[in-house]
Amino acid sequence: MAEVTETETPEKRSEQDEEQGAYGREAQAANLFDIRRIIGGLFVLYGVILVIMGFGASEADKRRADGINVNLSVGIALLVIAAFFIAWALWRPLSSQLEDADD
Repeated sequence: MAEVTETETPEKRSEQDEEQGAYGREAQAANLFDIRRIIGGLFVLYGVILVIMGFGASEADKRRADGINVNLSVGIALLVIAAFFIAWALWRPLSSQLEDADD
């Protein structure tokens, strides 16, 4: 038996390209608005502010916190957590998770 192969017309290629382009745009939008990136960005912002405040802390501020520079400590912790969230979003993008769910 001979197999019948369907020839690919320019219209079919155009439809396939549109489908792939639409999925590519969806994947880019999903990655752009991934909550892990937003949370990581906010943690970076607040972490940098607290680290700067921690470097400028006076001795009176440290005495009120039992000798601990709380702003510096919490700022560094926020930067570490931000690095985790951003790394997680980059290593496992939402678009690849959506592809896995579709399969």
